[in-house]
Amino acid sequence: MGKGNKEGTSKQFRWTKQMEHVFLEILVEEAQKGNKPSNTFKVVSINRVVEAIFERFHVQCNVKHVENHLRIVKNQWQIICKIRGESGFGWDDNMKMITCDRATYDAAMMIWQQGVFPEHLLT
Repeated sequence: MGKGNKEGTSKQFRWTKQMEHVFLEILVEEAQKGNKPSNTFKVVSINRVVEAIFERFHVQCNVKHVENHLRIVKNQWQIICKIRGESGFGWDDNMKMITCDRATYDAAMMIWQQGVFPEHLLT
């Protein structure tokens, strides 16, 4: 699940879709139990993800892998929320994806392909 070196240790950890699904399911359960008192999860919640990934997928996952992935997921969600708030964009709750008409999409892609990203989407 990562790039190994001669000693067989992994420098990178690659999250599969199945792993991410388990990751998200567990963290949702933990939040519902009250194990997310503020912006972060309790250690017990992170450890539960580590153990589940190892048990279900037989790969070495540690606390840092979970914390780093949680940071990535949070950043992605912030971007999604910002785009959803832009004029012409919506959200399909059944498919869990951003929606827009073709003209809005084409206009956004033209701007973004030129390397011009709206500042408010980057911060």
